[in-house]
Amino acid sequence: MDNTILALITSSITGVVTFFVGVAKTKKELEGMALNNVEKSLDIYSVIIDDLKGQIKELLVKVNELEEKVDSLTKENHELKEMLRK
Repeated sequence: MDNTILALITSSITGVVTFFVGVAKTKKELEGMALNNVEKSLDIYSVIIDDLKGQIKELLVKVNELEEKVDSLTKENHELKEMLRK
C-alpha cells in the first residue's frame, strides 16, 4: 500500500512539474516566434520603403521636367501674345 501511495505522489509531482516546465517552454517558443515575425515584417517594410524612395525620386525628376516645360510654354505664350499685340 505504501508503495502505491508513494508511486501516486511521485507521479503527481512529476506531472505538475512537467506541466509547468512545458508552459514555460511554450511561452519562450512563442516569444521567439513573435520576434521572428517582427524581424520578417521589418525586412518586408524595409524593401517597400526602399522601393517607394526610388519611385519618389523618379516622380520628382518628372515633376521638375514638367515644371520646366510649363515655364517654357508660359514664356513662349507670353511672347506670342506680345507679337499678336503689335
